[in-house]
Amino acid sequence: MHRDNGRTLYSRADLHKTHGISVPTLQNLWTDRENNGHPPAETVNGVMHWDGAVWVPWHREYLRTRAAAATTNTPDLSGDPEDLLGPAEAAKVCGFANSDTISGYIKNPPEGWPAPDDWDRLPTRDRPKWKRWKLWAYVADRPGRGHAGGRPRGRKAVAFPYQGDPRLELARTAIADNPGAKNAELIPALLPLTERAYSRAVWNLILNSARENSEG
Repeated sequence: MHRDNGRTLYSRADLHKTHGISVPTLQNLWTDRENNGHPPAETVNGVMHWDGAVWVPWHREYLRTRAAAATTNTPDLSGDPEDLLGPAEAAKVCGFANSDTISGYIKNPPEGWPAPDDWDRLPTRDRPKWKRWKLWAYVADRPGRGHAGGRPRGRKAVAFPYQGDPRLELARTAIADNPGAKNAELIPALLPLTERAYSRAVWNLILNSARENSEG
């Protein structure tokens, strides 16, 4: 980990240690950077590093969009990625009908199910809690993805990232109004257009989807 003018720069090994993401996965994310909007690297002593303030929100949004594209049910993919959720809330994130599936996962976790990040110490039992972004990661990558468990509610999976998101239309308009402009040139004009502030990394993902999907 490297400090630079108030910024914290993480090497790939640092990201693995801090966030529990495997090194091969991190390597694949970097290799596919032209498609996924991965933040640029900075070289420190011959080793690639990434600004944590940029990389972390990019990665959380990347997981959220992949989770949305991977399920045919209606998971709740809103909220702060760092929120700690109990079993009932975790079930909503995963698109399960109720928390019974989560209770089963606690006793017999399936492949890829994250370990709890914290516990509520109750008088009669301990209740696990998970970070929201880790549940997104599970939804995106679980075996047999595309089925969230429980009873399907009839909602179709999105065909591509940000389908139906109002920000996608903003991105499409910006691209149409500025032919030939790169994402970095379009983002400053997009930043003030939404009530909630989104990072440049998130807008980069949205613009990439808008370029690849002109309709829908």
